[in-house]
Amino acid sequence: MSRVSHATMRQLATLIEAVIGGLAVDVENAREQGKSEVSLGDIRTDVVKLLDWYIQREPDRIPGLFGEICLTARLRLGLPPEKVGRLLRRSLHLDSELDGKTINALLDLALPPSAKSAGDS
Repeated sequence: MSRVSHATMRQLATLIEAVIGGLAVDVENAREQGKSEVSLGDIRTDVVKLLDWYIQREPDRIPGLFGEICLTARLRLGLPPEKVGRLLRRSLHLDSELDGKTINALLDLALPPSAKSAGDS
């Protein structure tokens, strides 16, 4: 079992909070507008670039990262993991430097089962 350094834990926490912060804005906007359904905007390009950087340097930690993002979004914001998984997929396809096949393969392997849609890939 590998140990996770404090620096790695800070990186993970920063990435999680960057994604969750954007989701929280979308949830708050929906509440302010009296909408029952939250429309999630894309993850900011700079956050996707950070995800790219982390994916390339710590690929074995990506399932844990995506799982934590989905869990935190559910617990804090009430967002279904499937909706968050679709957002991760869409945002990575839009702004990642990784090619589409790599993104699909990564997400197929790394997203928790609860975050996968029937039509993924």
